[in-house]
Amino acid sequence: MVNRLKIDISPWYWDALLLLCFVGITGFALFHSLLVPNVLLEQGLSHRIFYFHVPVAWVALYGPFFASVFAIFYLFQKNPVYDRLSFSLNQVSLVFAMGVLISGPVWAKSAWGVPWDWTDARLQSFFILCISLAGYFLLRSLITNPKKKELIGSYLTLLCAMNALLTWGAIRWFDNPGNHPGSVLGKGGMDPDMQFSFYWNVLGYHILFLLLIRIAYRLQKLKSLSEESKSLWDE
Repeated sequence: MVNRLKIDISPWYWDALLLLCFVGITGFALFHSLLVPNVLLEQGLSHRIFYFHVPVAWVALYGPFFASVFAIFYLFQKNPVYDRLSFSLNQVSLVFAMGVLISGPVWAKSAWGVPWDWTDARLQSFFILCISLAGYFLLRSLITNPKKKELIGSYLTLLCAMNALLTWGAIRWFDNPGNHPGSVLGKGGMDPDMQFSFYWNVLGYHILFLLLIRIAYRLQKLKSLSEESKSLWDE
């Protein structure tokens, strides 16, 4: 048991390195963006939230897809390791999704004059994604049987992934009457300097994503080991 716990806690220096990389990349991107002219968005300094909002939204959409992959593995193999990985990915996805919901209205108030556009398909679909992720944790907390919790959690994860797919396609597949802009990819109008800052920030938040997943998974692993130790002690 001691050796297993030691493996879970170390190596701490990888987390420190990831954190330093995230801070450095994000700080550089935001500082560099101060010098960028308002090419993509004519909003003055308020456009800088773009460097946070969009990368965080991307990660919030990626997370449920990766979680669904491990959920499918669990459904076929019933290995609790896959459930812990799926659970950890959903945890981090929910954190990033909340970041989108907090930063989005701030940006929308500056760009559109209102914090929320109820006619926008992307906003509504993303809000549904957040509800489905929150529902995943709520329903899991109501199930006491570990095996049923893992099984139902896997199906709920697949539902969250479907919602993420619909959110991604909301401005691509359907007529969107709202104010939300189209996909950043392929927009020929983004200034090269803005692209440079933007993609560095994308890298930074993906590094943070990996860091948080490592932490979340280790916490789940330690919780599992604690429950195993408690059951052995009770026997």
